[in-house]
Amino acid sequence: MGVVRNTFQRCQKVKQILRNLLVKFDERDCYMNRSIQNEIRHRLPNFNQLALPQVFLEGQHLGDAELIEKLNETGELRDLLRPYKSLSVLTTCDRCGGFRMLPCPVCNGSKKSVHRNHFTTEFVALKCMHCDPSGLVRCDVCNNITEA
Repeated sequence: MGVVRNTFQRCQKVKQILRNLLVKFDERDCYMNRSIQNEIRHRLPNFNQLALPQVFLEGQHLGDAELIEKLNETGELRDLLRPYKSLSVLTTCDRCGGFRMLPCPVCNGSKKSVHRNHFTTEFVALKCMHCDPSGLVRCDVCNNITEA
């Protein structure tokens, strides 16, 4: 429990720094999604030795919570993130409430494919292809604001 608590506290600290700098960021929970774990392993070969969170900017590894805090204290982080500053960070999405994720509209979060056979249980193992392993999809309203 101590490791998870420490990770949570570091994540909260980094998120607060990014919010204070008015930067919209994409948060990914690598404990809930194996594809995200594989993506991090691919980008960072020493992933097993790294502490979370890890921050990326335009696909390039920026650093962990300790480095982000140091960059913030020296003012370098503000300079790096200046092009990404956005006042839309101050508003909350009406559709998802700021969580940036919604239950899958195809399977309603059940993670079961709508193409399964409803008369037998032999096809229950079919998984929905539209959502992540938690039955969630990204909020399309938030993604449109981020890309704009």
